[in-house]
Amino acid sequence: MGLRRYGTFIGGIDLPDQKSATLNRPITPATRPSRLLVPLNPCGGPPAQPVVTAGQTVQADQKLAEAHDPTAVDVFAPLSGRVASVAASAAVAGPTGFMTVPAIELVDLDQAPPSAALRPRAHWLHRDADALAAEVCAGALTTHRRPIVPLTAWLDRAARCDVLIANGFEGQPYVTASHRLLTEYGADVIVGLAILARVLRSKRVMLAVDHRRTGSYHELARAARRHGIVTIALPHKYPTGADALLVKVLTRRRVPPGGRAADAGVATIDPASCLEVFRWVACGLRPTGRVVTVSGERASPCENYWTPLGYPCAELIGGVQPFLHGGPMVALRGVAGAVVTAATDALLAIDEAPLAVPTPCIRCGWCTDHCPARLNVAILNDDFELAQVDHAHRLGVEACLACGVCSYVCPARLPLAARVGRLKQAVSGAEGPAR
Repeated sequence: MGLRRYGTFIGGIDLPDQKSATLNRPITPATRPSRLLVPLNPCGGPPAQPVVTAGQTVQADQKLAEAHDPTAVDVFAPLSGRVASVAASAAVAGPTGFMTVPAIELVDLDQAPPSAALRPRAHWLHRDADALAAEVCAGALTTHRRPIVPLTAWLDRAARCDVLIANGFEGQPYVTASHRLLTEYGADVIVGLAILARVLRSKRVMLAVDHRRTGSYHELARAARRHGIVTIALPHKYPTGADALLVKVLTRRRVPPGGRAADAGVATIDPASCLEVFRWVACGLRPTGRVVTVSGERASPCENYWTPLGYPCAELIGGVQPFLHGGPMVALRGVAGAVVTAATDALLAIDEAPLAVPTPCIRCGWCTDHCPARLNVAILNDDFELAQVDHAHRLGVEACLACGVCSYVCPARLPLAARVGRLKQAVSGAEGPAR
């Protein structure tokens, strides 16, 4: 995989890697959980309706609930077991926090099957775009990052895009889930990406990764050449993996403030979603699990687990409290009842620094200098404290990438990212600023 010279962006930071504990740990099946709480609306829309009853025995991949709304997906059993309840609840990671949603509880579970048992059943290369699109839409697939959206909705949004980018840039410390997928299943990820490219009739298809990891991706690079996919290794700088920045660096197109990559004619997808497309279209396997990195100074063992959806997060991380859901720069603090969903790439038990008391802004300008969206974060902090939502809107707060860089560099330890996020919500009408 060659290092191609592309542009960069102003701002951003170099973060410590902190990946040594799991970087070379192969993906292994998670141990059998005591129970699964399978969410009925992981995408946040109306819940799917159960088609099983309490006490019923179900098999892995059996349909548990049927969606009747385009913002929802059908739900399938990740493991064989018995339905303990169809009226349980679970906490799932949403765009800005955890949401409590209806769930089906499964108990008396069978051991998780090995994730490596992928046996392609169909030669998709001989199928046209419309047939492939119908097959992908029949799989009840979703994207694999926050916020989760049904893949059918993603395809509708991406239909007007002429460029497709698989974003394999994993810039946050500790997290290695995508790296292990690309290392162990890189060729399968490429096939999934090629399937999506055919469905979308994409003119340009790229896979972007961290240049420090390319030595592990030889099989992936060979598969990419076979399918005409350009592989790009970019210099490490956080948050290169943010869609708006990746689009700017690779295509010179600008994503409008508060908009999506699709607004610039670029469709972006994650490697885990590409793998699910391959598993479904080529192997007939339903989306019942994902790779989760368990790491941090207080986690033992540190592993990359193939984890059934609905697995209790606290159980997967060994009961360690507190824990973080996701990479540390954008993580949510774990809550009781939190379960693994398609958006769970990592569970981290990190040594927490002593709680620092915020002090008044010293006008150093670091937050503004390092902001990759080029926002005047210091002035936005003033807008938050003075509840000047209209002024924040005029400053373009909608362009915030929620990357957390401003809070990371602030010597006054001000919660700048949270404050700018609240202003962004207020501008969109979701919620007013509050201290």
